[in-house]
Amino acid sequence: MKTPISGARFDSGILSGAVWAKEAWGSYWSWDPKETWAFITWIVFPIYLHTQTNKNLQGANSAIVATLGFLIIWMCYFGVNLLGIGLHSYGSFTLTYS
Repeated sequence: MKTPISGARFDSGILSGAVWAKEAWGSYWSWDPKETWAFITWIVFPIYLHTQTNKNLQGANSAIVATLGFLIIWMCYFGVNLLGIGLHSYGSFTLTYS
């Protein structure tokens, strides 16, 4: 039951971000690295829901898709922020060495 609810919340986040982007930058979607990885995440989790509801795909297949989704979220959050490129560069980390 948690997956459809969190999926709806993620959908509303993507859609509200698109509306905000239209106001801020003049377009709903610009294929920025952060947006692209969020889109990939948005695609993986319906696949996970499908593996949970299909009896033939439950078990190891579902675990593989869940692990892939987890890694994609880490890439979306840390990987893109560490690169610091694109429209979402304001969310980047600054690494300081002393």
